[in-house]
Amino acid sequence: MRAKRRPSGLDMRAESHGTTSRKGWVGALALACTLAACGADEGSEGAGGSDAIADAAAGDTGATADGTATSDDATTDDGGPADSAAKSDDAAGSPDAAAAHTCDDDKACDDKLSCTQDSCTAGASGGAKACSWSLKPDFCLIGKVCYAKGAAHPTLPCKVCDPAASTSGWSQAAPDAPCEDGVTCTVDGACDAAGVCKGKPLTCDDGNPCTDDVCQQGQGCVYPPKPGDCSDDDACTKDDVCVEGTCLGDAVSCDDDNPCTQDSCDPKTAGQDGTGCAHSNTADPCDDGDACTADDTCAEGVCKATGATNCDDGNACTLDVCKPAAGCAHLPTQSPCCTGQTSICDDGNPCTTDLCDPKTGGCSKKQNTAVCDDGDACTSKDTCAKGACAGKVSDCDDKNACTTDACDKSKGCVHAATNAGKPCDDGDVCSKNDTCQSGKCVGTGGCACTPKFSQVAAKVTDIKVGKGGQPGEGLDLDGNAKTCAPSSSCTGGIDNALGALAGLVNGQLDKPVQDGSILVLVELIDFKQGPVKAAVHLGTVDPSNKTCDFQKQTCKYLAAQSLLDPVTCASKAVLSGKLVGTKLTVGAKGEGFPVGLPLQDGVNLNLMLYDLQLVGTVVTSGGKLTSMTGILGAAVLKADLEKAIDALPNEGLPVPKATIKALLASTVEVDVDVDGDGKKEASSIALKIKAIPAVLSGAK
Repeated sequence: MRAKRRPSGLDMRAESHGTTSRKGWVGALALACTLAACGADEGSEGAGGSDAIADAAAGDTGATADGTATSDDATTDDGGPADSAAKSDDAAGSPDAAAAHTCDDDKACDDKLSCTQDSCTAGASGGAKACSWSLKPDFCLIGKVCYAKGAAHPTLPCKVCDPAASTSGWSQAAPDAPCEDGVTCTVDGACDAAGVCKGKPLTCDDGNPCTDDVCQQGQGCVYPPKPGDCSDDDACTKDDVCVEGTCLGDAVSCDDDNPCTQDSCDPKTAGQDGTGCAHSNTADPCDDGDACTADDTCAEGVCKATGATNCDDGNACTLDVCKPAAGCAHLPTQSPCCTGQTSICDDGNPCTTDLCDPKTGGCSKKQNTAVCDDGDACTSKDTCAKGACAGKVSDCDDKNACTTDACDKSKGCVHAATNAGKPCDDGDVCSKNDTCQSGKCVGTGGCACTPKFSQVAAKVTDIKVGKGGQPGEGLDLDGNAKTCAPSSSCTGGIDNALGALAGLVNGQLDKPVQDGSILVLVELIDFKQGPVKAAVHLGTVDPSNKTCDFQKQTCKYLAAQSLLDPVTCASKAVLSGKLVGTKLTVGAKGEGFPVGLPLQDGVNLNLMLYDLQLVGTVVTSGGKLTSMTGILGAAVLKADLEKAIDALPNEGLPVPKATIKALLASTVEVDVDVDGDGKKEASSIALKIKAIPAVLSGAK
């Protein structure tokens, strides 16, 4: 008897309450279920199904569930001593073959067996018609079940139907005949001389030095990550080691400390030093370290001077010298024209050159055109002319209709706010009713800002909660290698308190990603080796390519305005980090942003994600992203989860909100301190993601 299905936990297949449609927010609710520790179904929809199938397989045929004949059939698996009796019985199609079976036509003789020829024929002496049955060529009738020639035994792969040997029992297959041994970790099964199906070991080699290649019965090849040294085949990295199943290395420094070379690195070409570093000569300005040279310029990879430093201070009372390490020096001279380093002929006017006759001590002067300072902040480009210092009057017009412009000889240009309420033009074609306010022209209204996105972005095609706090399933979110979560299944400092629920909710969580109800996008900003930034967006498919297959093709998307600054259109969820080789690491403790997952009728599931981090592998080709995999980790306050649950619509929930909150309180650990007060108040979660290239074409 099939067990009745009993709804329990947040089962997304539970019956709809009323007429409220849940399409479009089931997946988001599944994420809420993940964060709120929803329970699994206690009842099994298929309860009793296997037994029922087994019963049907045996049924009226007289066969057991594995397809072998019962003792009532008087047959053996290999068509042994009971062979003759079984043939007679099976050919008749009934254990009562000895009894008379009168009939009017062939239809009355139908024994429901596809491998028998059913006939209604007259008796030899012209008596009543009687049924007769004969086995069709190339068939076996074993345990009242029809098998075609070559069909294998349900459980013994080297026992086959061979009508030439026996039509009522199983015959041994020929040596080396192909067979299926039912062992996951073997291939190319073949029968041996003893009638045993044996396969060759399955080779599991993913070509990745950072994984163990093993085969598990019932699952097949699996590749758990392993530690150790490796080579990422990137000439721009060094000290490569395995990290979470990926070979990663530290970036090679190509700086040769030569200002006259341009340093670069080619990841595909290694030089004599084993790295991809290359150095090309430049013609840039440089400094040769000699204070007595001037106009230093790079030539053939060397900094060379093309001139000498001018140490002339224009003072006839000093001796001007230059020292390579210290530069210019001005020593006093012995002259009747000088008192120390001051000329006796100095008239204090920078616009005259003072001359002295060293023989007589007589003074003379001549006008010059030296650069000077007239002491007036309202002039610029002061120059000597006709023995006086004068400058060009400064233009203080700031082109602002909302200020009065003036110049103060000590301060320079000043701009006072005036004309309050006066009509003006703020230069924004989207604004209206522009007027002067506090020295600025301000309008009302305005256009929505136009965001500028990076040309490198990825669309998440697969998202699942990591299985517990194990390497490769989560992140060390709190940076403490001595703590991990959930405590029942964690090692190595990995934090993923909600990972214990992965097996319960991953199916429902992945549905909105697969059907496009929720589109998660990752924008990579300033994408290059070294410092990099990543922004997380929710989005929709751009209507201009709505037929694009968003799970397989590079499609255009519109980013949701909810994660963009309404004034600047900059993303609210920008994470800083670095790209080393193929390893991308962004985010850190203290990083976070709010996210609103759309439910229905304008209702959002609003949550604040703390300590947001993304660690992944980015694959590129020709400088363009081709794929990305990684783990997105964050922490969520338990109090925020409760508020989010309270905000869910009542209709459509398979269990009351109080039940969900009770499950949250009893099953989810708090393992992260997000506010730094020494107390843990949040629960960690890790989401494993896969992504393909995407194009961010706008916002909506």
